[in-house]
Amino acid sequence: MSYTQEISRARKACFLFLLDQSFSMEEPLGNSDKLKKDELATALNAWLQNMTIRASGDTGIKDWMDVGVLGYRTDEQGNPILESALQGALAGRGDLVSIKDIGENPLRIDQKQQQLPDEDTGEMISIAAEMPVWVDSKAQGGTPMCNVLHHTYEVLEGWIKDHQSSFPPIVINITDGESQDGDPIPYADAVKDLATEDGNVLLFNCHLSMTAADPFMFPASNEILPDDLARVLFDMSSVLPETIFNRAVAEGFELKPNARGMAFNADMVALLKFLDMGTRAAAPG
Repeated sequence: MSYTQEISRARKACFLFLLDQSFSMEEPLGNSDKLKKDELATALNAWLQNMTIRASGDTGIKDWMDVGVLGYRTDEQGNPILESALQGALAGRGDLVSIKDIGENPLRIDQKQQQLPDEDTGEMISIAAEMPVWVDSKAQGGTPMCNVLHHTYEVLEGWIKDHQSSFPPIVINITDGESQDGDPIPYADAVKDLATEDGNVLLFNCHLSMTAADPFMFPASNEILPDDLARVLFDMSSVLPETIFNRAVAEGFELKPNARGMAFNADMVALLKFLDMGTRAAAPG
């Protein structure tokens, strides 16, 4: 399977983010005094803004991708809460909305220091900018990862029926904790078994940590991973297709065959790079 279908209005892309909103997201991110939940919201808002810009043309924002941002956590009784993290006019609009609707309906505009890659050096730099906000931070309860993956299957199964010839959906699960409702691997495998004519669904996993250690991305083996949680996330992650593998190598990543779509111990810089690299193969522009 090729993973080469170009993105257009007729053949839309689909990106679905799964955001761990459990209580442990109140902890600081590794090598930082900023909270995981806040850094995650900042990264997602930056990604949504960049995708809106990429989808923009002379006639406005082109409707050539659907995007979902699903938050998952539990209530005080341990019941799973799965809901779109998009707010404002997009709240209650469903699990997936068009990039056109996203671009036209931010919750608000904040003045922030934005982290962007320098075009010449590739290093992350901070610049003052107006930042549209669609997602606010949240942290509560536990981590119902199996529930959110089961729901993901249902969402993507329906989307694929209407977009058989499109580039396959890309799912990015961002978490700092262990699944608290069972073994997530069978649910992840079911999601990855879904496919369009262009390839199987791609599932990436990003581990956020409060440990002050060097992050790394796209491991090819679980032998270098330090704990069971990291190994589970590795097993859940898709092997990078050739298009994304080659792009990552061109960006300077030293990858081995069978590298997987996983980031371990991600700090803010690594998280932004991971989001960009994980989705750029199916992004226009």
